[in-house]
Amino acid sequence: MAKLFEKNIIGGVELKNRLGMGPMGFGHTDADGGYSDRQIEYYVERAKGGYGLIYPTATKVSSKFEPSPFPNILQDSHHGTRLNIICEKVHQYGAKVCSQLSLGLGRVGIPYLDLIPKSSSKVPYFWNPNIMCEAYTVDEIKFLVDEFGKASLLAKNAGVDFIEIHAYGGYLIDQFISDVWNKREDEYGGSLENRLRIVYEIKDSVRKYCGPDLPIIIKLTPVHGFEGGRELEEGIEILKNLDDKGFAAFHLDYGTYECWYNAVTTVYQKEGNQLFVAEAAKKAGIKTPLIVQGKLADPDLAQKVIEEGIADFILHGHPSLTDPHWPNKVKRGDAEDICPCIGCNECIYVIMLNRHTTCAVNPLCGMEKDYELTPAREKKDVLVIGSGPGGATAAITAAQRGFKVELWEKDAELGGTIIAAGAPDFKVPVKRYVEYLRRQISKNDIKVKLNKEATVEDIIKRKPDTVILAAGSNPIIPEIEGLDKLHVVESTAMLKAGTCTGDKVVVLGGGLVGCEAALHLDGQGKEVTIVEELDDILLTVKHALNNDQALRKLIAESNIKILTATRMVKGQEGEVTVEKGGEKQTIPCDTLVIAVGYVSNRNMEEQLRGKIKQVITIGDNVKPGKIIDAVHQGYHTARLLEQLD
Repeated sequence: MAKLFEKNIIGGVELKNRLGMGPMGFGHTDADGGYSDRQIEYYVERAKGGYGLIYPTATKVSSKFEPSPFPNILQDSHHGTRLNIICEKVHQYGAKVCSQLSLGLGRVGIPYLDLIPKSSSKVPYFWNPNIMCEAYTVDEIKFLVDEFGKASLLAKNAGVDFIEIHAYGGYLIDQFISDVWNKREDEYGGSLENRLRIVYEIKDSVRKYCGPDLPIIIKLTPVHGFEGGRELEEGIEILKNLDDKGFAAFHLDYGTYECWYNAVTTVYQKEGNQLFVAEAAKKAGIKTPLIVQGKLADPDLAQKVIEEGIADFILHGHPSLTDPHWPNKVKRGDAEDICPCIGCNECIYVIMLNRHTTCAVNPLCGMEKDYELTPAREKKDVLVIGSGPGGATAAITAAQRGFKVELWEKDAELGGTIIAAGAPDFKVPVKRYVEYLRRQISKNDIKVKLNKEATVEDIIKRKPDTVILAAGSNPIIPEIEGLDKLHVVESTAMLKAGTCTGDKVVVLGGGLVGCEAALHLDGQGKEVTIVEELDDILLTVKHALNNDQALRKLIAESNIKILTATRMVKGQEGEVTVEKGGEKQTIPCDTLVIAVGYVSNRNMEEQLRGKIKQVITIGDNVKPGKIIDAVHQGYHTARLLEQLD
């Protein structure tokens, strides 16, 4: 991996390696939009972990037209002072800082603001197309451009090493650059030269306030990835226009909110999904150094990108959240200990709910100082029942604190139902997470018993100080006439087994599990029908927009037949009967896959109360939920064990 850790020079600034933490929204700014203490520690942890370049989140240069403090704002001296703290602490670890400055979000602005958004033109608001954005006046544009220069000076004085122009992804500057949103008839609209005018004026504003030496990077989206958006041909033309204009680097992106999964990838995208943009730029003869991103967490792939000259620098987004020490672990040969991103995008979903930044598989993310582990005050004997993400995390965390830990798993392998979640070919990141948990269990002082079905009697006989119940939930099997005449398999069992018998499969339930099970079987060439009682699939699923978009795209491109507002009323050998709107029809069915939900069972907890000193139930054992619920409950249970009832 030597190439990844070579020193690199961009814009005259020496970087200690070719790895950086990319800019991502942070859901816990200070009330005035400045950098919070938690935010500062969050960036510092990634510098400590070995990243050579740290991007704080996109930062607006003015709150005049978009007053929300999210993302950050850099317009006053006290904002600059807190940015200086980031720079000082990050620099202590040999890393550099790039301040990505933005004119605003425009038509994709935060949906909970009670404002009429402003954009390059009168175009539909993304979150509600019935609302039309107001167009910025020329005077307002000039004001924002000047504010960009002033903010750049604040950033320079704070100690940043680079300024980056936030001109990508369908955000405000990109709304000016793109003719899909720019309908202006003045000097900022029409030709590509006019649409790029705002970029040149921003660059000139930075030079006016900061002088000639501060390196300026620009982040661009050469390909929008949706019908009517920018195509690669125009994207390359834009890069050629800017190639000799003195930019230190081009930070390349792919996608907009219309296909958000390309820009902010999900579990469903392939690795390196954005590299084709850089490859096209190199082929077109672009000389400016290229910075790339997009599912580049595999060390071998990252190394290939640098070795083959596809790009000059790599940024990690979500991989730096799941494991801020990715660079150091790779450099010292411990890549197998990297906690992988599972592409769930809970980090985005929580921000859209106005919650603080976190990560499904890293409870410390955004809470680096708040949730640090301390050594156990007493050597408790801890028995963990169940090795899914909650149980595994509880066992690992308890062992790291110094408790005596034993883990019981009823099956022959560790992982619980998350094994099923990682079974489809398009869920490889989840499979890697299962493997990661298994390695961490083996590397910590945890006694493991497989094929060990926990009973109340055995637990009482074992006499642990603490029992953590993480045995998961049970699938719901609906009462339907004739179910006993069909070949029936529960979805989790089917996914664990890898397949089911027969070629004609009916999946009962169009939630997340049902849809992924259907896609898995469709990929095996089976004839699959989803039967869902609600008016659409995925209506009960609480996940990020980009995950929803990506999954729906996969289903739309498959051969799966979908019957919504439909219920199954009867089963018989070789077929099922369904009803929609009072009309019945039969569907050939070799196997019925049940995916209608799960139910918790807390009987064991009730029976152990008063017989074991401390009994704690977590994860799906409490309430069927998501990986983030189980992992965080497992971590915090072990972290706070002495303080819990």
